[in-house]
Amino acid sequence: MVDSLLAIGEKAVKLAEKLGADQAEAYLAQSRSFEIEAENNAIKAASESRDVGIGIRTIIDKKIGFAYVTTLQRSDVEEAVEHSISLARASIPDPAFHSLPDSLSKYHNAMGLFDKQIHDLTAEATAELVIRVIDATKEVLDGQDYAIEAGVQSSSSVNAIINSLGIAKTEPRTSISLYSYPILKHDDDQTASYEYQISRRLDEIDPEWVGKSAGELTIGFLHPKIIEGGEMPVIFAPLGASAILGRGFADAVNAEEVQMGRSYIADAFGERIASENLEIVDDGLLPSGIGSRSFDAEGYPSHQTSVIEGGVLKSLLHNSYTANKDCVDNTGNASRPSYSGLPSISTTNFIVSPRNGDMNTFISELDKGVVCRNTGDRPNMTTGDLSAMIIEGYYVENGEIKHPLKNTLIGINMRDLLKRISHIGNDSRTTYSMVTPSIVIEHANITSG
Repeated sequence: MVDSLLAIGEKAVKLAEKLGADQAEAYLAQSRSFEIEAENNAIKAASESRDVGIGIRTIIDKKIGFAYVTTLQRSDVEEAVEHSISLARASIPDPAFHSLPDSLSKYHNAMGLFDKQIHDLTAEATAELVIRVIDATKEVLDGQDYAIEAGVQSSSSVNAIINSLGIAKTEPRTSISLYSYPILKHDDDQTASYEYQISRRLDEIDPEWVGKSAGELTIGFLHPKIIEGGEMPVIFAPLGASAILGRGFADAVNAEEVQMGRSYIADAFGERIASENLEIVDDGLLPSGIGSRSFDAEGYPSHQTSVIEGGVLKSLLHNSYTANKDCVDNTGNASRPSYSGLPSISTTNFIVSPRNGDMNTFISELDKGVVCRNTGDRPNMTTGDLSAMIIEGYYVENGEIKHPLKNTLIGINMRDLLKRISHIGNDSRTTYSMVTPSIVIEHANITSG
């Protein structure tokens, strides 16, 4: 199928050039995913989905057209090319558009992206993973009033990118994720928590760890309490750090957001914006990384980009359009949700470099403060102001967790948060496209009630 994807893409690009395109690009994808959701001992839903299609981008006199079809039949692909050409002719020229990327750059293969075990995973073997995670959760919650939701999703895909400047790349990838979400009732209290794993390798998934951890976390969040607010330190567990830095900072270094004036660090390139302890890289070649790929969604080679070094903002994340607009090197961060969309910008593997200690160490050294395991909030990306609800967290006093938190908020500006990072742990974990350890913020405004 890899060879046929390239052949179909090459024919589409040649047809676009024949019809008058100055430049043309074909992005093709074929995927198969399998998903099972269960509740207690019963399978609630099981589905297999297959998707295939091609997106065609054409450029005529700096005018851009785009069309896609959810098939690779020759007549449908040709119709999509013709539609893209007609849209390009009818569009308004974009003076900031320079060129699609070419094939002159050096490529390196990202390792560990495809696992045949995931590709060949059967429905029975997938269901067994869910049963194991539920059994492990039940073992922790035995004798209590609970319900458990659990699920697994596996995916196997092939992407191909071909353009009129010589790029012709294709790559297979697999991934699998597994979660447990128990809900626990105790007296007049009800609480819930979750745990999950995601990997490109089946042998890195541990259903027993996921289930046991989810059960223990849920018990630990029973009977939350409000606290007296004020300025106090905050420990972000890896999930919390991922939420804050992944949604709250990674989007801020998106070059498109900066160019549009929608980022709170728009005026800070080359300046020290964070603690000297903070080092962040975006690494598209991390072995087996969830965000790893040998090339981005425009076919440009992936590599490692230093975003923050010694607290200094060293680079934004670019695709070909934003890099050409700023006259800087492309960082290979073009992304697409699928063949049905134009390239945007996203991280690959956004990695906070680990240092010393872990969350337990940081708790033991804390006189008074809070732990944020997770939050679903993100800052105002223009101002950087953050008001984040601690979805799961704890109050700490004299080096010990006293109780879980209820209705507690963290208030801080992201520029201040970055500068107040006092400790960075070595307990890194992968949370989708981010890899981060626990981090400690010297102080933030905590409100509760």
